[in-house]
Amino acid sequence: MLVLSQQRIKSFLRIVGIVILASVYYGTAELSRHVAATPQSVTPVWPPDGFASAAILIFGSQMLAGVLIGSFLANIWAFFNPENIYTALTSCAEVLGIAIGTTMGAWVGSYLLKRTIKGRNPLSKLSHVYRFLGLTGVLAPMINATIGVFCLCLGGSVIWSKFPSVWLTWWISNVAGICIFTPMLLSWHDFYIQNFHNKKSLSSQEWQDLQVIIRQKFPEAITLLLIVISISILAFYQSLNLEYILLPCLLWSVVRFGKVWATTLIVVITSIAVSGTVKGIGIFTVVNPSYSLASLQIFIIVIVVTTLSLNAVLSEKQQAIANLLHSRSRLVEKSIQLENSKSDLDKTTLILEQQNIALTEAKKVAEAANRTKSEFLSNMSHELRTPLNAILGIVQLLQDSTNMDIQEKRDIQTIHDSGNHLLNLIEDILDISKIEAGKMELYIKEVTLASFLRNLIEIIQIQANQKNIDFIYYFSPNLPPLIRTDGKRLRQILLNLLSNAVKFTNKGHVTFRVLSHQSAIAETVSDKSTVNLDFEIEDSGIGIATEQLEAIFLPFERVGESKFQVQGTGLGLAISQRLAKMMGSEITVTSEKGVGTTFRLSLMLEASRLSGTHPFNAYKSSPSVDLPVFDENLAQKLPLKILLAEDNIVNQKVACKILRRLGYTADIAENGLKVLEALDRQFYDVVLMDVQMPVMDGLEATRYIVTQLEPQKRPYIIAMTANVMESDRLACLASGMNDYLSKPVKVDLLINALWRSQHTVAPENF
Repeated sequence: MLVLSQQRIKSFLRIVGIVILASVYYGTAELSRHVAATPQSVTPVWPPDGFASAAILIFGSQMLAGVLIGSFLANIWAFFNPENIYTALTSCAEVLGIAIGTTMGAWVGSYLLKRTIKGRNPLSKLSHVYRFLGLTGVLAPMINATIGVFCLCLGGSVIWSKFPSVWLTWWISNVAGICIFTPMLLSWHDFYIQNFHNKKSLSSQEWQDLQVIIRQKFPEAITLLLIVISISILAFYQSLNLEYILLPCLLWSVVRFGKVWATTLIVVITSIAVSGTVKGIGIFTVVNPSYSLASLQIFIIVIVVTTLSLNAVLSEKQQAIANLLHSRSRLVEKSIQLENSKSDLDKTTLILEQQNIALTEAKKVAEAANRTKSEFLSNMSHELRTPLNAILGIVQLLQDSTNMDIQEKRDIQTIHDSGNHLLNLIEDILDISKIEAGKMELYIKEVTLASFLRNLIEIIQIQANQKNIDFIYYFSPNLPPLIRTDGKRLRQILLNLLSNAVKFTNKGHVTFRVLSHQSAIAETVSDKSTVNLDFEIEDSGIGIATEQLEAIFLPFERVGESKFQVQGTGLGLAISQRLAKMMGSEITVTSEKGVGTTFRLSLMLEASRLSGTHPFNAYKSSPSVDLPVFDENLAQKLPLKILLAEDNIVNQKVACKILRRLGYTADIAENGLKVLEALDRQFYDVVLMDVQMPVMDGLEATRYIVTQLEPQKRPYIIAMTANVMESDRLACLASGMNDYLSKPVKVDLLINALWRSQHTVAPENF
């Protein structure tokens, strides 16, 4: 009941405030028309807007209703035409439009001001004063005048040709009203809040202090007021050129009495100035009434801006002095405390030194742990890849066999898929570890976009056919032939997104789009440009709930219903997103549960501006592509003498079987020293070089070959290793190796490397 009663009281007070503001607006408007209007019915100052702006800044937007009502009442009698029902309704609509414009202008000005100064006093800082003048004093009257004059022209009260002159008069009078009266009302409100708000009565000491201030400053204040009134009368009623002598008086009031007295004196001065000017007397009176009003309004703006600016500067200075004194007081207190607690400081210093030592040791331990983790992952990757090389190598041989029935081929395919899955897990764990350690780098080089996309299509088409879903792709016909990017990492991102789309789609389609926006192309050099490529992967799969969208890019996170979750580490999307950010972009996703999901990636890449027709320039679905893996006549097409450097017996057997299937008979060397001995006996076109071998490793053997053998006797060295870190690849190339293959070795990649040994472009099938 108490809460309800308080709410009723607040509602009643709000209504009372609205009524009071409407009455004040209407009363000051009528007073201005009767007292401060020129013979041409022009009011150079419009006080109602000053009262309206002050009320909204003080009491908030709840007072807007008072502005609307007051503005309507203030203008209805000036523009109401009771000639007939049509003119009556038209004039009422005009006045309502004027009232809405006044209310909207007051709200916009106060709202923007409060947002920019964050609710602080608009007169306390110089920057706040300028924002007050710009937003509340200039912008708000623009809105008011524009809507008001537009309504008058629309209703026929003002002809359209006079729109600019009427708008300017309206706007300037509103600016003057706000700049004169709003600061005074805000200043008196602040004075009340600081001295009397929430105080039932003054204490005896406060009352004595007030009496002392009154006795000291009252005579000076009365003297200043009399001087201001005298100069104003001489200037604006006797036409003496004394108007700008009032500026020193206003500066005097700011320095001695503060903003309350200064803003009040502005109201006194402008009231006398307006009164004399509209009567046709005073310093601003000339033959042309427009010039008289313009001179008056310029004078008003000058004294207002000067006074408010000086007051703000002094307020900032006083605040800075107060802060300095407060800081000085705190510093003195701290000094005393430090003197009294010197022993505690010594103890604290000792503790901090011990903590620093502990932190240093902890940092060393963490760095050592990080190195250990990296070494462990590298070693584990090598150890896992070595048996995988044998498994997947044998599987590739068996897949090409013609002596198996359908079930046996399915079993072989299962082994192949499981081995590849394990290999992908190893790759993902290595990648996420490198990214978290900050060791992942991009290697930018030219990529043939057609071949790049063809490779993706061939892989995903097979996956889609296995699930009996449609794989649709569309590529813009204006795709560039060449782009510069890290092809390996871009392929990793797109292959992950496409594979996920197929994986989570049981019926329907997966659509892959690559779009090039011409508007995004900007010239750089004569044959290069930058192009914006948009990659979109859309599926009709199970979809993702809205609340789970942010989680899908977290490491080890797998979302969705358990019956739809498939095998994997949950690292693919996390790695893809981090790679995309390294490329200067971000993967975005939209999804609807049960409808499907769309992933998007937009990349700005350097591209070739050479003309050419892209091989995928239409919307189509490609059939399954069954590429031959083994070419038993390869040795006849590409005769090579091959030396295999491998210490693992199982890997020796697998590699020899693969080479025999291609028509080659390879010699074997168990370590680097054996490689050198074999090269000393005869020439080999190609050496398939393992890295980790006993006696002499592959790197050392390669360095010896490069430095000691004549160029014509050097073989083409292909690294074939389970060391797959980027640093391992770079180390192989730095030692002098010509090519690099990671284990498990894929037959098609091996064949391509063999073709490269002769500096010949590999056939299309490879």
